[in-house]
Amino acid sequence: MQTESGHQRPIVTFSRLIGLLLVLTLCTPAAWAVESGMLSITAEGVTAARAIFAQHPDQKVRNDDYLAMKLVAPEYWHYSLMKPDFETGMLVTRTYRITTNFYVNARTKHMDALLMQAAENGAVQVVNLGAGYDSRAYRFRETMPTVRFFEIDLPAMIEEKKRRLAEALGKVPDYVAYVPIDFNIQNIPDELRKAGYDPSRKTFFIWEGVTYYISAEAVDSTLRFIATQSATGSSVVFDYMPLGVIQGDFKRYPDARALSFWVAYRGEPFVFGIPEGDSATYVSKRGLKVMSDLHPKDLENRYLTRSDGTLDGPCCSAFRIMHAVVPSMHPSGVD
Repeated sequence: MQTESGHQRPIVTFSRLIGLLLVLTLCTPAAWAVESGMLSITAEGVTAARAIFAQHPDQKVRNDDYLAMKLVAPEYWHYSLMKPDFETGMLVTRTYRITTNFYVNARTKHMDALLMQAAENGAVQVVNLGAGYDSRAYRFRETMPTVRFFEIDLPAMIEEKKRRLAEALGKVPDYVAYVPIDFNIQNIPDELRKAGYDPSRKTFFIWEGVTYYISAEAVDSTLRFIATQSATGSSVVFDYMPLGVIQGDFKRYPDARALSFWVAYRGEPFVFGIPEGDSATYVSKRGLKVMSDLHPKDLENRYLTRSDGTLDGPCCSAFRIMHAVVPSMHPSGVD
């Protein structure tokens, strides 16, 4: 990828970037050092999928991310498997319709809905753990003027995000707290507090596209951080994979085969999954209470069914989306 001046921008895939990011550096920070100046190609892909589905001709399927197209680097379309069909608003691929893109659309719509619900229920802080080019802080400004957004990412991603925001919005908004992290010398809890995060206030955490790329210890630390360093009634939405996908059970999850092989080929294999049927227990032991746990069919029924009742596209079988809350008392069985 090149800048307007012709200089090459370094790129790293989003999964690696956020896998390193979302350990919350509760482990030794030096162990999570990454090369500086890296940008994310996968962050572009997620934003591009949102951008195209935001133009979908069917309002029932369309997501509300009207800023996504402005935040995608124009040159991305030249090498992407996706390309926009501006006449129909549909996502087109050069080879086939990728189930993960339908999943991204459903995930966007679901997390948007939960964010609005959290604000209605009194959340006054939103922490986006690995924000990438996410636009929620800006799209929801008018409807949530008193909610403080925190966006956490690597320094290079934060700077690139600000550059794109300045182009798209005319300036970098001052109502968002940008929290760049240098893993050699900083940790997320400390940097959040420096940015104004108050653990005594009700908070909504967005943890999108991360858990399956990082270790079990990192997932555990993140959930415990949320459970212990946010107010009662705070909640987190995150997506995850069933353990069977990680173990290669492609008879059960057939469309995960190519995806799993591809990320492994890129040197970023899926490494974490929650045992099938054990998600509520897993989350409860980390101090949180499950509010919802959506499977692909749930997502298809809610977000990918057209107005005429037909399915817009299949949701990838490899993903689930969990919404969990910090209860007034820890549920029984907490470790």
